[in-house]
Amino acid sequence: MTLNAEVTAANAWELVFFRKFSVNPVFNVKPYLEPIELPLLTSARIFLVSTFSLKVRPTWYTAGYLSRQVRGISIDDTVVFEGLGQIPTTTADYGQEIIPLNVSKIVIFPFISGNHNLRFDFVPWIPELRLGVWEYKGIESDSTEDLVEAIQAKLETIEFKIDQL
Repeated sequence: MTLNAEVTAANAWELVFFRKFSVNPVFNVKPYLEPIELPLLTSARIFLVSTFSLKVRPTWYTAGYLSRQVRGISIDDTVVFEGLGQIPTTTADYGQEIIPLNVSKIVIFPFISGNHNLRFDFVPWIPELRLGVWEYKGIESDSTEDLVEAIQAKLETIEFKIDQL
């Protein structure tokens, strides 16, 4: 199974999130950046994530972790979360990627149907970070799907030839 995507095509990417985060020691009780749920509900699975900060040490390589969250999962979570009361639906993480510092990275999550959102968890030692997220809007196909379509076309041709006999 190979993913085919034209990531270098013109207009293949759309900026869906950009923000500069910084710790303000006067107002922040906690001296670290809190995790952020990106204000984005999407069905896409390919993203380009860029991070940048000048307030880092040269030995720091990781900016944080990007997680995909699937909402609306119907389970009885009182089995695990005893005493909290039953909630009709829950949210679950589905895939997590390490995002490097001061670099752009293409993130490809496994395929899952339906909409999901993204959460970014900062590493606790970074005092400031610019975070940009682009969503891939180009054409995407799977070599397995392409092969199945080709086989279906050949089967239709064979069926037609058999019907002609």
